[in-house]
Amino acid sequence: MDIAATKLELIERLMSIMDEKTLRKLVGYFKREIPAEVEEDDNITDEEYAEFDEAIAKHERGEAKFHSMEESMRLIRGSGKTKS
Repeated sequence: MDIAATKLELIERLMSIMDEKTLRKLVGYFKREIPAEVEEDDNITDEEYAEFDEAIAKHERGEAKFHSMEESMRLIRGSGKTKS
């Protein structure tokens, strides 16, 4: 079944639900599991974009090192050591 057919089936099933309690459960599920659309600039300022771009540029020039997830977790947990 392709995605369009699946969506149509879901719509048909939603339309057949008459019980308000069931509908509220579905609304709760959708709110928890499917993030609402967020506008691109909602939470990030121009200054933050510029700061991020500068960090990427420093990394590309070899002036900054990004840590892997494992290295970051090790640093956060307090060992302070990274693998070479």
